[in-house]
Amino acid sequence: MQALRGWARAVNRSNAQVCQSGALSPKRARLRRYSRAARHTGQVASENPAGEGRAARRARRGGPKDLAWTLRGRGSDDAGQQPADNAAAGASGPLIRRAQTRDLAPVVALRALMFAAMGTSTEKVSANEWQLNARRWFQVNLKNPAVNVTVAEVNGTAVACAVGEVVDRTPSPGNPTGKVGVLGNVATFPEHRMTGLGQGCVDAVMEWFRESTAVTSVELFATPDGRRRYEAYGFTEHEFPQMRLTIDRTPGPG
Repeated sequence: MQALRGWARAVNRSNAQVCQSGALSPKRARLRRYSRAARHTGQVASENPAGEGRAARRARRGGPKDLAWTLRGRGSDDAGQQPADNAAAGASGPLIRRAQTRDLAPVVALRALMFAAMGTSTEKVSANEWQLNARRWFQVNLKNPAVNVTVAEVNGTAVACAVGEVVDRTPSPGNPTGKVGVLGNVATFPEHRMTGLGQGCVDAVMEWFRESTAVTSVELFATPDGRRRYEAYGFTEHEFPQMRLTIDRTPGPG
């Protein structure tokens, strides 16, 4: 009790000094710092009762830079540990995860968006046949250990995706197992671009190729705009360019 009275007298004397000189005395400055620290501690405790880390706070703010910071592996918490599967982002924040059945519609829509970006005509992109077949393919292969369909979820909806496949080819001197990784279906809805969401999906699929498969190479098709992104991962143009022949399967008359 005497200690509290002494602290109060010190505050009063310091206040008087402030009024007289217009500047804080050293003792008053120390007391003000202590008071501010106490108020700040109480505020943090009330705003952050669970002790959430920086990743969760940045994700909760929701700006483009905050999303990118969280999803590109720098979203570690204050203790230096990255939350598993970006769980710290919360139910309404960004989340990189494996696709589920409820993601089939947006994943097919993202695939259509990818083909449009590659120059496919609007008529072909909007055709129902391939979209229905693609939906069936994704439905069958969601649990396929040789396929990885990764999405970025924001507010409960998949807004970006990337797909990895392990395909079997005839073994060769350069590939004794014949297993090759194929990266594709990389797309992001326009309103969520430049946030790191697409790159977060690619990062997850590339990690899966390295850690969970036996492939020794990964292939992809890149648009001119996307080429720089993949070069950053180490992708280069192959010395033997791909050639393609299209076989017309359109039913003939009669």
